[in-house]
Amino acid sequence: MSSITGVLRPSVINIRWLVRYSGYIGFLVLAVYFSLSSPIFLTGENLINILRQSSILGIVACGFTAILISGGNHVIRGGIDLSLANNLAITTTATAFLLSKGYSLATAFGIAATGSLVIGLINAFTVVRLKVSPLLGTLAMMYLLQGIELLLSKTKVINVTNPALVFLAEEKLIGIPITVWVFFAVAFLLHILFSKSVHGNWANAVGGNPQAALNAGINVDLVLASTYVIAAVTAIVASLLVTARLSGSVPGMGDIMLLDILLAGYMSAIFSHLSIPNIQGAFLSSLFVGMLVNGFTLINVSTYWVYGIKGTLILLAVSVTATQQRRLD
Repeated sequence: MSSITGVLRPSVINIRWLVRYSGYIGFLVLAVYFSLSSPIFLTGENLINILRQSSILGIVACGFTAILISGGNHVIRGGIDLSLANNLAITTTATAFLLSKGYSLATAFGIAATGSLVIGLINAFTVVRLKVSPLLGTLAMMYLLQGIELLLSKTKVINVTNPALVFLAEEKLIGIPITVWVFFAVAFLLHILFSKSVHGNWANAVGGNPQAALNAGINVDLVLASTYVIAAVTAIVASLLVTARLSGSVPGMGDIMLLDILLAGYMSAIFSHLSIPNIQGAFLSSLFVGMLVNGFTLINVSTYWVYGIKGTLILLAVSVTATQQRRLD
């Protein structure tokens, strides 16, 4: 019996090691595959392009991950905000709509940003005070925002021109686009907030065991509510960059981004040895998604396959983290 145990134990350890570092392994394998499949992939211009493509997603994914940290990443009972992509979309549309009506950028963006914050506060109130399931509460908000966006845009592209937006879209610092620097800054600040501060300790405690956090004197409701507001702030920041990149707004962008936000948020747990959502994991997951889309475009893989792969990755991420957490429990 002891000899059998000795044979099995290394294999069990190897499997656990593979699961623990599956995110990094997948990232490396994908990078090597695309490097061998396309000579363009590793060029400096394309790597900057991947960073640019990942930046807006990464900003919002960090906000979504903040909700997962404090609400827990259980798909049904845990923290989630299905309206976050549409919050980004309606803030972008509102900014472009007001600009097209002759308002200054400061006024247009200020009004749109205020609306976005109100959306975050409503989500927080719905989940924290009314005790509505985050899944259902934010799903209702998602459909409400979709309707308002379509009313504003009339399902048409809104084109605007503004020197400040041109600057944000085209200017570079040390050869790196401003959009990417904003992504780095947001990820860094949220990493400090959730990994190096008292608030981060509280958020992780609430996400891990709300009752134990409550018994320890932590204001569970306030911590949970704060993450929905933080997520709304990331949507505000990202919306300005989207408005700059598109020189306006495009209807339906929220629906397009939702899957990527969910993927980057849930995949963040794979980049953690404890299999819990984290900001640095969201940062890497966003780059992973950007690399995935960029690489498949270079090798001419159909968009339909890309969506299928993204859905599969979400399933794998949730399965891996659920398995790891059951083992830790």
